[in-house]
Amino acid sequence: MKKLGLLLFIVSISAFSQQKVKVDLSNPNSTIYTHLYFLQTDSYVPDNAATTIYGKEGQEAQDIAIKIKKILDGKGLKVDFSKIPTDPMYSDTTGYKIGNRYVLFPYMMPEVYVERIGDNWYYSIETIANVDALYRDVYPWFTEQLLSVIPEAGHKKLFNIEAWQYLGFIVLLGICVVLFFIFRKIVYFLLRKLQIGLIRRSNDRIDNALKKLTRPLVLLLLIWIIQKLLPSLTLPLDVNTFLFLAMNIMVTVFWIYVFLKLVQVVMSIYAEFAESTHNKLDDQLVPILHNFLTGLVIFFGFLKVLTLFGVEPVTVIAGAS
Repeated sequence: MKKLGLLLFIVSISAFSQQKVKVDLSNPNSTIYTHLYFLQTDSYVPDNAATTIYGKEGQEAQDIAIKIKKILDGKGLKVDFSKIPTDPMYSDTTGYKIGNRYVLFPYMMPEVYVERIGDNWYYSIETIANVDALYRDVYPWFTEQLLSVIPEAGHKKLFNIEAWQYLGFIVLLGICVVLFFIFRKIVYFLLRKLQIGLIRRSNDRIDNALKKLTRPLVLLLLIWIIQKLLPSLTLPLDVNTFLFLAMNIMVTVFWIYVFLKLVQVVMSIYAEFAESTHNKLDDQLVPILHNFLTGLVIFFGFLKVLTLFGVEPVTVIAGAS
């Protein structure tokens, strides 16, 4: 009798835990939570997640809901529910999507957003229409074929990452090392051609600046390749979030470095021009312009880094002004 009572207690607790999260489309926060919650491994009910897809039913709606989640996971875009509005009449005034709409990641993925239709919130008609194109853009064409040929041993996990994913990441890094030495020669050759074609002059300062400019440009190209291929490894969301954040920070730092070197090249050319003139004002303008352009590059680079951490650049600019 006691065992029967314990069994009924466990069943009732289990039923309660499954029912405590219900489909709720009353506001942006609830709709996005409904979508993502019912696609987690421990609460997988794709039919419930599909209710967030407007105008579609059955398997088609489920496929769209799953693809939207995969798009966000593949780009390492982790939703912070504390920042999503709970107001049923929320209106976006940021300039990305005006009206009763909420864009999840306005800087990273502005195409994915929810909007108010009738009394409920759903993923927008535009998002639904573009979901296949977005999915193809995030995941390389060979992703499905790659997943289908992995042997059983490759699915063994260590720290929630499968063996084939470790191997794939190592292979990707190895390819990038080889490409680095190839691209470095090509990029430097093209920069020299561009410099001679546009400026038609050369000196040691310009040559050194071009050599220093080559490496970050090559690294930017390699990071772009990694960002395009990394989703094919279907890594866990937390891992993707960390990797993409790290790469986006590196991209920003490298671009700052590139523009600082471009400022150095431009100011070297202008300094030579100023020395050839009799106007002393030109000589005085060289350090002023150099400092101004350097400060401008660093300021906008700093704003870009802030956006990676979810800070609105408009707020920073308003405070700075």
